[in-house]
Amino acid sequence: MTKSIFLSIYFEFQSTLLIARELVVGASFDLTSRVYVLFKRNEPWGISRSELLLYPPESLGFHLGCFLLRQHFEPQPHCENHDIFHILTGYETDTAQEIALQFFLYGNGKRSPFLHLAMFAGIILFPDQYALFREAYHKGTQAKRLFDLDYKPLLTNSIYQFKNQYLNT
Repeated sequence: MTKSIFLSIYFEFQSTLLIARELVVGASFDLTSRVYVLFKRNEPWGISRSELLLYPPESLGFHLGCFLLRQHFEPQPHCENHDIFHILTGYETDTAQEIALQFFLYGNGKRSPFLHLAMFAGIILFPDQYALFREAYHKGTQAKRLFDLDYKPLLTNSIYQFKNQYLNT
C-alpha cells in the first residue's frame, strides 16, 4: 500500500514537472520570438491565411495556408518562413518539436542567437528528447540549404517537387 502511494505521488510530481517545463519554455519562446521579430529586416509578405488557401492545392502556399488554419495561426509578419519550415520538415508546434526544428535548421547551416537559445533550452530542459534532436540535426545536414531561401515567390511551386528537390524525400 505504501509503495503504491509513493509511486502515485512520484508520477504526479513528474507530470507536474513536465507541465511546468512546457509552460516555462513556451512562455520564454513567446517572449524571445517577440523580441526576435524586432530585429528582422526582411519585408513582411502581406498575405493572409485566407489568401494562401486560394493557391493551387499542390502548392507550397496552399499547404502553408492549411498549416496555419490547422494551428489557428495567421502569418506572423517578418517570420513567414518559419511556418514554411514546419510544413517542409513535418515538425509540429509543440515545444519539443519546435526545438527539433531549430536543430534541423542548425544542421542545415542556419545560425542565430534565437536558434542557439532554443537549442540550449532543449539540451538542458529536454534530455528525454535527445534522440529527436539528434535525428533533426542529421536531417538538416542531409537537406540542401533551405533556411535562407526567399519563399514568397516560391508559394506557387509544388510542395512535392520542392521537398523532393531539397529534402531528398
